[in-house]
Amino acid sequence: MQKQSLKSQALAGSAWTLGGYTVAQVVRLGSHLVLAWLLDPKMFGLMALVKVVQHGLGMFSDIGILPSIIRSKRGDDPVFLCTAWTIQVMRGIALWICACILAWPLAAVFSRNDPAAWQLLQLLPVAGFGAVLEGLNSPVLATLNRDLRFGRMTLLELGKQLTAVVVMIVWGYFSPTAWALVAGGLAGSAFGALLSHFLVPGFRVRFAWNRDCVSEIAHFGKWIFLSTAFTFLAINLDKLILGNLVTLEHLGVYSIAFVFAKVPQYVGMRLSSKVLFPIYATFRSDAERMVSVALKARGLVLLLGMAVCCCLAVAGPLFFESLWDPRYHEAGNITQWMSLYIWTTLIQQTMSRIPLALGNSRAMFYSNVWMCTGSLLAIGGYYLAALPGFISGLAMGPVISHMYLLRHVPAGRLALFRQSVRFTLVAVAYGMSAVLATNFVRSWVSELAWAAMVVTLAVTPVLVVGVVVLRKVRGEQRSQVAKGS
Repeated sequence: MQKQSLKSQALAGSAWTLGGYTVAQVVRLGSHLVLAWLLDPKMFGLMALVKVVQHGLGMFSDIGILPSIIRSKRGDDPVFLCTAWTIQVMRGIALWICACILAWPLAAVFSRNDPAAWQLLQLLPVAGFGAVLEGLNSPVLATLNRDLRFGRMTLLELGKQLTAVVVMIVWGYFSPTAWALVAGGLAGSAFGALLSHFLVPGFRVRFAWNRDCVSEIAHFGKWIFLSTAFTFLAINLDKLILGNLVTLEHLGVYSIAFVFAKVPQYVGMRLSSKVLFPIYATFRSDAERMVSVALKARGLVLLLGMAVCCCLAVAGPLFFESLWDPRYHEAGNITQWMSLYIWTTLIQQTMSRIPLALGNSRAMFYSNVWMCTGSLLAIGGYYLAALPGFISGLAMGPVISHMYLLRHVPAGRLALFRQSVRFTLVAVAYGMSAVLATNFVRSWVSELAWAAMVVTLAVTPVLVVGVVVLRKVRGEQRSQVAKGS
């Protein structure tokens, strides 16, 4: 793969990923607005706990199969793909059984803080079946990801989301309970699993078991499998802890705020796994060149993430107070604090793909252990400063993990560290200045003038970054034309 060709594919892949994600967020925004008027916050609190289990099951059902296919020389071998799919299906079934077993203990634990949590006894086994459906996804998704062919994958994800949203809203209208959210999730997973088998004509998956393939997947994926346990805890530790500290209603408001505060995290996660990792893997035999490429690619992802984090931090209160039911207005202030935590996860995620591309999945495992351990500081933060202290404590986990990962980068550690510090200083300086300014003038000006100031300060970084990215894309297009001529 030539340098210019790779760069073009990366930009095209980024465009598909960001474009698809933008559409997905618009759909998510609309659906949550509608559902917030249909459902009580307590329903979102219940679903937050259900999603903790669902997320864990989804992570465990992968066991490193996607990165195994991306970096394996046998990634196009039908035997390898079918063996990987067989392992995935078996894992999904086992994890569904685990969800059924965990339903009663988890319902008993969380019901001590809010009796309504006993509904988890019925919700978890049904929602847990999503692990089986996700396990049925075709392995060609990994090959499309490896080749940076994101068009069909993006359309598939949007189809899954639209299916889920339609089912949630229709069900919620006639029966406003947590079952509407569970049913929508299952419908989306079923749609995606079915359609994934028609993305690449000519390939039909079947059950297979090749010992060499199993050995290769197991060797690479053993540390990924272990690290997913700590990734799951690090990402969901907040809900597990808050589920025992606050009511389901407060947890529901927090989870709504988290959905929108996580926008830059999702962007960074998708770009890191879908675009950065395949690019890094291309240079896995040349560590110095990989780091050189990483500095440029990672810088672009951090630039995008920084703009969105600042936008959310500034616009959070206006967004929720203008569009949402009054029961959810507090989510605006929570979003501002969450932006700090989300930024730290971005610098950690973009760093973690470098050792993974080099085959050092063990470093990924220990980095997630450190992230999970550091996030426990949130408990002390809660008792010191309530929810703001809790979120600030969470932010320490990714920071500690980031510092650990730097030790396992074979070259360019100082350059990567400086890059993280530089972007962090800019993000904090702009974000804090804008938030403090809008908070200060609110009591002195009219609501309309305050809203105009908020929108201006929130949109500015997004527009600036958009211009920078557009120039890069146009520059790449001109270089391709010149090369062709």
